[in-house]
Amino acid sequence: ILTLACVALAGQRTDLWKKVQEAEAKRRPKTAVENLEPIIEQSLKEGAYAEAVKAITKKITLEGNIQGGKAEEKILRLQTFMADCPETIQPVMQTILAHWYWQYFQQNRWRFTQRTQTGESPGDDILTWDLPRILAEIDKHFTKALSFDKTLKTIPVADYDYLLTKGSAPDAFRPTLYDFLAHEALSFYTAGEQAGSKSQFSFELDADSPIFDGPEGFLAWTIETDDTGSPTVKALRLYQQLMRFHKQDKDRSALIDADLGRLTFGQNTAFGEEKDTRYKKALEQFVERNRKHRIAARAIHQWASVIHAEGDLVAARKLALSGVENYPDTPGANRCYNLVENIEAKSLAVSTERVWNAPWPEINVRYKNIEKLHFRVVPYVWKDVLSTGHWSFEDLQGKDRDRILKLDPVWSGASPLPKTEDFQQREEKIDVPRNLKPGFYFLISSATADFKKNNNQMHFTAFWVSDLSMIIRTQHGAGQVEGFVLNARTGEPVQECMVRSWIRSNNGKYDPAGSTSTDLNGLFSFNMSNHKATILLAGAGEHRISSQNPISVYHRNHKPDPFTRTFFFTDRALYRPGQTIRFKGICVRSDQEKNDYHCLPKQTLNVVFKDVNRKEIEHLSVTANDYGSFNGSFTAPRDRLMGRMSIQVSGGPNGSTSFNVEEYKRPKFRVELDKPKTAPRLDDAVTLTGHATAYTGAAIDGAAVSYRIVRDVQFPLWWRWCCWWWPPTQGGSKEITHGMIRTETDGSFKIHFKAVPDLSVDRSSEPTFRYTVYADVTDSAGETRSGQRMVNVGYTALKASL
Repeated sequence: ILTLACVALAGQRTDLWKKVQEAEAKRRPKTAVENLEPIIEQSLKEGAYAEAVKAITKKITLEGNIQGGKAEEKILRLQTFMADCPETIQPVMQTILAHWYWQYFQQNRWRFTQRTQTGESPGDDILTWDLPRILAEIDKHFTKALSFDKTLKTIPVADYDYLLTKGSAPDAFRPTLYDFLAHEALSFYTAGEQAGSKSQFSFELDADSPIFDGPEGFLAWTIETDDTGSPTVKALRLYQQLMRFHKQDKDRSALIDADLGRLTFGQNTAFGEEKDTRYKKALEQFVERNRKHRIAARAIHQWASVIHAEGDLVAARKLALSGVENYPDTPGANRCYNLVENIEAKSLAVSTERVWNAPWPEINVRYKNIEKLHFRVVPYVWKDVLSTGHWSFEDLQGKDRDRILKLDPVWSGASPLPKTEDFQQREEKIDVPRNLKPGFYFLISSATADFKKNNNQMHFTAFWVSDLSMIIRTQHGAGQVEGFVLNARTGEPVQECMVRSWIRSNNGKYDPAGSTSTDLNGLFSFNMSNHKATILLAGAGEHRISSQNPISVYHRNHKPDPFTRTFFFTDRALYRPGQTIRFKGICVRSDQEKNDYHCLPKQTLNVVFKDVNRKEIEHLSVTANDYGSFNGSFTAPRDRLMGRMSIQVSGGPNGSTSFNVEEYKRPKFRVELDKPKTAPRLDDAVTLTGHATAYTGAAIDGAAVSYRIVRDVQFPLWWRWCCWWWPPTQGGSKEITHGMIRTETDGSFKIHFKAVPDLSVDRSSEPTFRYTVYADVTDSAGETRSGQRMVNVGYTALKASL
């Protein structure tokens, strides 16, 4: 009888859910809320908690929409309801509340990231919170949800299928409600936004830590830190708890998934020179341990991706192919397949000189995974290109390319290309055909002999065969373009050469705009309309050549008038209130048309000092001397808003200058880093001693020192001249370590690091590794001063030059 009653109630709620959906479709939220009330009451009474949570959150969302749809109102309503809701649904409700806070942050990220954290603790009004405050609130609710871990570990996740959106993976990956909530919390703790709320002495995950050890080593790791609120620490401990929880499971899916998750987290979070090496080794061991499980394919993909990023595409492809072959029809295998496709993808870029004549140019081919390249040279009517309205001859749409492909080629050929067995791009040079008549052509390059459009790499390159060259210059202001037509072989001017012009109209096409001829020097000239894009074509006999790009000039209807101006010079760019602002000035007259520039003597000027609101503070009457110069001074004000102020002329040659008036502190101490006492060697420990000393001579003791070491690679000067064709591998800048220490009683501090070389740089290139040590010292008053020191270490101990 009880079973029949439950079935009847469930059927009744199905009808109620239909009524809710109908009300929502008709935009009647109040009616929907009325139908949700009995659903909530009945489902809570029967223990159908997934259905109850779904109804509760929908009701709160609808009520929030009725009141204006503000996200913060929805959050407050959920918090109010949770005060009296049954304990059985508290973990899920806490997780949903954390999610709603997280969504609110993501929708208003710009507000939180721009707000300055203050010493005063924010209240309960979410509208006033800064970034650390909202992240702490989300953390609080995830922590509360996971505090019910004993109960959550006994609830199969399938019990909440009614509430959850199922993915493609089986429940074995998240067998309990605890697993689901823990992974939801991990997605928050591992988010990139957590970096914005790090404390000064925040926990740092070192690549040499047990993060990349085997499961036993990772679980035995006791994470010791004073930064108990660190999201990194919470994520690590949560991974440990998940792995311990599933350690004895018959189905190892949840354990393996969490294990791979912590390795991925380590790769994204840890720092250190050996991170990539340890990560690859950890993935290799993971695959070996779990070779029979489909999750191994995901690890193989991650392993291959690291190798791919290092540039070894052959090894990355081989590894990814093993994932495809050994784990077919799995998500990891699909990722491996995509990586293989990316490595094997064909690429092609073809370029050549725009004008072909003797000495004949070459075709530059940059390609990958193409063994033979096919060519066609197609003659084309140059004027037809203008009718397409394109800015560039290579900027062709599909229909234009189709039209060109249908034309009969005057030359076709093919050229074998060396195999790119390393799957890297390489460049080859191919001779051009030399029996072409003068004219305009398209060189069509194709990876297939049939020049098909689909699944093919094809390139169109426009060029002229011509003995002419055209040099163009524009006269802005005069609205004029002029140039020379020359013989490309001899450089001699081409006389009486016809030059025609086309102007781009409003419909995007080019219309004829006139023509002219070159003079004895090969010179031609056009008057052009303002900003109208113009194309030029020069022709002599059977040879033609066009301008490479559209030309635009502006026309000025009048000649520039002479003008006078005052230039100011101040003794500083920044002043404190009360300081004297000393200035000098010079009055000049400029006549660009006559190329006449000179100083104006004996000018009487009224110099005005204005504040940030452009209100007058003070004015001064000055007279320039025989050289047009003058000087004076003002006092920076104390009684108004600080900021950008200005001095300008009122009456006389115009001119002004600006500067900052700010309240700023003089530095009270300095930071110095000494040279190493002994010459450092690669792979050895290096110690630098620093000092924080007040300008009075007193030591700055107990101050916080934040340091970091950045490694750069430098090569000998002879590489520039001897090996320009084969430059050494560039290692780039890399931060190899960082940390926090404090100054001793005498103000000193020591920074230790290992001078690890960049092994990706060939030793035979004689590189020098430059380690730049940056130290920021903050005293008890909050003042921060910085110092730095460069340490050069190389394989070669001595360098001499002549």
